[in-house]
Amino acid sequence: MTVKTDQHGLTVQAARPALSQTIAIGGGSVQSAPFSTYSPQGSYADGPVKGVPITVPNNTLHVRVVATADCWIAFGQNPVALAASPVSILLPAGIPEYFWVYPGERIAVVQNIAGGSLNIAEMVA
Repeated sequence: MTVKTDQHGLTVQAARPALSQTIAIGGGSVQSAPFSTYSPQGSYADGPVKGVPITVPNNTLHVRVVATADCWIAFGQNPVALAASPVSILLPAGIPEYFWVYPGERIAVVQNIAGGSLNIAEMVA
C-alpha cells in the first residue's frame, strides 16, 4: 500500500478498492480471476466525485482479502491452495488482510474445515 500524508501532516496508509471479486471456498482449490493489468476508461457517475475520471493504475500491486470461513490461500500464476501446507497461508474468518501481488497473478483458496466465501478487492493507492 502507498503511504501518504493527510491534511494534518499525519502519515497514513491509504488505498481505495477498484475491482472486486468473490469466490466460493470449498473442499478443492479454486482460483480467482487474474489481477488487473489494465486501466478502465470512463468516469464516476454518482456521488461526490461525479464526472471525475476513473483512475486505476495499469497494474494491481496489492489486494485486500477477507473470508467468511477459515481458509488457506496461495498466490501465483497458477496457484493451488492446500490445507496445512507450507505453500499456503491460513486466513482466519472475518479478519481482512492485505497482500502485495504481481499483475496477472491469481489467488487460490481451499477451506480449512467448512466452506464459505472469499472476497478479493484490488486496491488503488
